Amino acid sequence: MKKIILLISLLVCTTNIFAQFNLQSGDLLFQVGKSSTLSNAISEVTSGVDSVTYTHVGIVTIENGEIFVIEATTPKVRKTTIDAFLNDARKVGGKPIVAAARLKSKYFDIIPQAVANAEKYIGKPYDYVYNPDNDEYYCSELVYLAYKNKNGKPIFKAKKMSFSDEKGKITTAWIEHFRKYKSPVPEGRKGTNPAEMSKSKEITILYRYFE
Repeated sequence: MKKIILLISLLVCTTNIFAQFNLQSGDLLFQVGKSSTLSNAISEVTSGVDSVTYTHVGIVTIENGEIFVIEATTPKVRKTTIDAFLNDARKVGGKPIVAAARLKSKYFDIIPQAVANAEKYIGKPYDYVYNPDNDEYYCSELVYLAYKNKNGKPIFKAKKMSFSDEKGKITTAWIEHFRKYKSPVPEGRKGTNPAEMSKSKEITILYRYFE
C-alpha cells in the first residue's frame, strides 16, 4: 500500500512540474546533466546564463499534444519524451536543473523548418570529438545546424572552442577524453556549447524548472 501511495505521489509531482510552463515546438531546453566524465568536463570550462554551467541542450517538438525532445546525446541523436529528458537532468531540491528558452519573435517563422531540420539528424552518431566535418553531432551543434534564417545561415554564432580552465590550461579530463578517441584537442576550432548558447541574444529564458 505504501508503494502505491509513493508512486501516486511521484506521478502527481511530475505532473505538477510539467504543468508549470507551457512548452511550444521549437523551444530549447538547457540542461545540467547528471554527473558523468563528459558532463563534468564540459562544466569545468563553460558558464551559461546566470552562471549556470549547462552541459546539454535539446529541441522541443509537440506532436498530437505530446511533448518530445530531439537531442544529440550518447550514443546517437534521438527523440525522447519530456519526462525522460527532465529525469536525465541533475537535480537540486528534487527539481531538474533545466531552463526553457524561446526564440525571439522575429524568428518564429523559421521554427517549423528548424524542427524538421533536427528530425533529419535522428539516428546519427554522437560526435565525441567535436568535428564539424564527420557527420556526427553533439548537442549544441544539432541546434546550430537546425535553426537557420531564410537565407540558410545559422542564427546562432559559432565561436572558437576552449577546453582550458581559467588559467588557460587544457584540463586533464579533456586531454584524457581526446586521447581516448585518438584525436587532438580542438582548442580554438569554431564550434558551439550549450552554456554559451544559453546566453544567446536570439533567445529568451522563460522558465527554470529548478526555481
